[in-house]
Amino acid sequence: MSEVEFTNSGEEGVYLKLNVKNETNKLEAVVLGIGTDLGEESEINPTSKYHKEEGTYPTEEDIQHEISTFEKVLKRYGVEVYRPKNIEGLEQVFTRDIGFVIDNTYVVASMQEEVRQLELPGVKHITNKINPQNIIHPPKDANVEGGDVILWNDHIFVGISARTNMEGYEFIKASFPHKQVHAIPLVVSEDRKKNILHLDCTFQPIGTKDAIIYENGFAERPQIIYDLFKEEDMLKVDQAQMNRMFPNIFSLSPNDIVVERSFKALIAALKERGYTVHEVDYTENSKLSGLLRCSTMPLRRS
Repeated sequence: MSEVEFTNSGEEGVYLKLNVKNETNKLEAVVLGIGTDLGEESEINPTSKYHKEEGTYPTEEDIQHEISTFEKVLKRYGVEVYRPKNIEGLEQVFTRDIGFVIDNTYVVASMQEEVRQLELPGVKHITNKINPQNIIHPPKDANVEGGDVILWNDHIFVGISARTNMEGYEFIKASFPHKQVHAIPLVVSEDRKKNILHLDCTFQPIGTKDAIIYENGFAERPQIIYDLFKEEDMLKVDQAQMNRMFPNIFSLSPNDIVVERSFKALIAALKERGYTVHEVDYTENSKLSGLLRCSTMPLRRS
C-alpha cells in the first residue's frame, strides 16, 4: 500500500508511506519536477549562466516536453508520480534539492540560495500527507541539498560542496545515528568544466554493487567509496563525460536504469553488465546543470 490510515485531531486521513534506503531498490513513488516557469535559478550556477550567455538556454516548452517523456517512463513502470504545484517565476525542475527521504524520514532541505527555499510551498500539498513526526528540519547554519546526499543501505554519503556545508553533514550524522555517515569533499571551482555542483554529478551507485564515478571530482580521495566498491565494479567516466552528467542517471530498480539517450558509451557499458536501459532525451534539462536524478525526489522504494 502507498498510504497508511491515520487519525489527526479527530479527522480521518492518510499518511504517505516513506521508505528509501538506497539509490536502486524498486521505485514505487517519486516527486518529479515540472519546469513550468524557468525563473531565477538560472542565474545561480555556472552552467546555466554559460548557456544564457551563449544563447543556448532551453525554452520552457523543451524542458516540459523532456520531463513529460520521463514521466511516461516512470508511469509505464508503475511508479506513483507526484508533481509540485507551480509557483510563478520559479524553476521547480530539480526536486531532489529541496527535500529527500532517508528510511522513513523526510528531510526538508536547507538551501544556500534563498530563491530555492521559495520552492518549498510548491510541494506542501505532498509533504502535508507525511506524518509530522517523520519530518525533520536542519538548523539555521546547516545547508544540505538532496543532490549531495546519496544512500547506500547502512551508509550515507554527504557531498561537501558549494551547496552543502559541514554543518549540513553533521546534522545528517546526528539525525541518523544508526547509519554510517561520510563527508565527501567535492571540487568547487569557478571553472564550470571542473566545478562539481553536487555529489550525484560525480558519483552514483547502481545495481547491487556497481557505481558510476568521475574520480577527479573529489577534493580528496574518498577512501570509503573505494572500500565499498571494487575497482572492477566502477564505471569510470572522464571529464567530458562528467560535464555531460554521465553519473546523473536514475535507477528504477537494481536492474532498470533511465539514461540520457545521447550517452552512448555509458549505455553500452551498462548493457554489457546486464542492465536494462531506458533511454530518454534530457539534453535541454542538462543545460540547467541537472539531469535525471536531480529532477526526482523518491518517496518510496520497495
